[in-house]
Amino acid sequence: MRFKRVRKDKLLFIFIACFAVFCFACNNFALAKSEGEVETFFVQKDYDISQRASINARLVKISQKAYFYVESEWYLNISDEQRAIVNANLNQLAQAFDKEIYPKLTALWGAEWNPGIDNDPKITILFEQMAQDAVGYFTDANEYMRQQSPNSNEREMIYLSTNVLQGKLLKSYVAHEFTHLITFNQKDRQKGISEDIWLNEMRAEYSPSYLGYDSEAVFNNVAQRINDFAQAPSDSLTIWESKQNDYGVVVMFGYYLVQQYGVDILVSSLHSNKTGIASLQEAIAQKGETKDLLQIFNDWAVAVFLNDCSLGEKWCYKNPLLANVHLPANIIVLPSRGRTNLALSYSLSEWSSNWYKFIGSEGDLKITFTFDPKGVFALKYVLCEAKGCKVSDFFIDDSKKPELLIPNFSGRYLSLSLIPSVKARDGTTNKPSLFVFSVNVQTSNEPSRLTQEEALINELLMQIEQLKAQIAQTQAQILAMRKNIISCASFEKNLFLGLRDKEVSCLQEFLKSQGSDIYPQGIVSGYFGALTKAAVMRFQAKYGILATGYVGPLTRAKINQMLVQ
Repeated sequence: MRFKRVRKDKLLFIFIACFAVFCFACNNFALAKSEGEVETFFVQKDYDISQRASINARLVKISQKAYFYVESEWYLNISDEQRAIVNANLNQLAQAFDKEIYPKLTALWGAEWNPGIDNDPKITILFEQMAQDAVGYFTDANEYMRQQSPNSNEREMIYLSTNVLQGKLLKSYVAHEFTHLITFNQKDRQKGISEDIWLNEMRAEYSPSYLGYDSEAVFNNVAQRINDFAQAPSDSLTIWESKQNDYGVVVMFGYYLVQQYGVDILVSSLHSNKTGIASLQEAIAQKGETKDLLQIFNDWAVAVFLNDCSLGEKWCYKNPLLANVHLPANIIVLPSRGRTNLALSYSLSEWSSNWYKFIGSEGDLKITFTFDPKGVFALKYVLCEAKGCKVSDFFIDDSKKPELLIPNFSGRYLSLSLIPSVKARDGTTNKPSLFVFSVNVQTSNEPSRLTQEEALINELLMQIEQLKAQIAQTQAQILAMRKNIISCASFEKNLFLGLRDKEVSCLQEFLKSQGSDIYPQGIVSGYFGALTKAAVMRFQAKYGILATGYVGPLTRAKINQMLVQ
């Protein structure tokens, strides 16, 4: 082969050009990573257990689709037994992420930014020690170069608490946060708009159910959200204050939307150039639905109240996990004799509902509804008699006060329930505001023409309704006091520092019952932190058990013995 001589200046030029290409390649191809490597990551102070800005984390597992990092300090300080459990759970999670979470959620919602800002098709899942109530988060700060976002890790990543590594909802939490990562790409990056938080959370909360994770155990994400909803059913759908109760209405309405219109309602709204309410309204219109979203929201408010499929699929949940949801109403007992004229005033937040049940009175019943002109109201009423209930619209005409007249109310019916929902007339959805409305109740003084037997039956049925209301109130009081009651009959598994679990709550309840010398703080949080460990050590020392703070077989045996005494 013949070689051509090249001048030195040409050689220098070629060298510089090759070096430039090499540098470009270095910046655009991810360097190979290996398990055991330790890297420094920026974290969010608001979520971190010690409000740290950065942590060191070890690469514990590499799968086809993800890197799994665990905070080094936590990982190295847990026991060998715990570390073995963590490693096993990460192996299972890696398989689930590659075979279930990633392919199914990207097929449903669309892809995350791939290969992304780091030019690496794998995403990063980082487990760090988080504040007590935090389980995970996503921040779009990592999706920008560090020149634009100083605390960027320059990679597609999500964050989970180390507490969930040993919990039953691990896959559900990963699916939730991964959905946020997808949403950033589909909304922010591709369309240049940011999704309303409540709708972003609605999709993320639906993902575990779509993957079938909510049917795996009694303790699942849906059960947790039902409880959140029961605590604050009149919470606003659209006003997000980052409180636990915010998830309740969002999840319960989300499940109802999917049941009525299919999951593609959530998918279509994600790919819309609109956000929030406007994107959902657009997606529903594309289905041929002529109803305003507020009317659908009001239908849902009836469904969580009645939850009776015999009245029609619109008035119930078909999901077995939601079959037992029956929201109690605010009971208003009308005087059984004489003429009544009551003026009741209430208020609702935008995109929220409430439930009012009227029982009692004699003769005719007349309801007049006066509403705040700044709000648009949807109002349904439910009339119940011995053989069942009927749902009707209480039409509102802006030009006059809407009225409802029910002849011989107590003679024919057991109860009348009013269920109003409201949105702002000016179209705002995320600004806290209250809309006042009043209900004027009038009854005639003419008694119902009933036989003695019919009157007795109706009186007994009304008493049943009152007893139901008392039972609902008592159940709510029991729920409020549950933290002061030992709710576990026995302890069947070992408990240790860093664990978040229902049995940890039971342990804390037990320690609290042992007096202030054992557990002076008395905190029942479900998280096994330093205070719980110290209380366990005091208990162990008191009963001659080696004071390690680890609730193993000997400690569990002693606690179980004391529980049955």
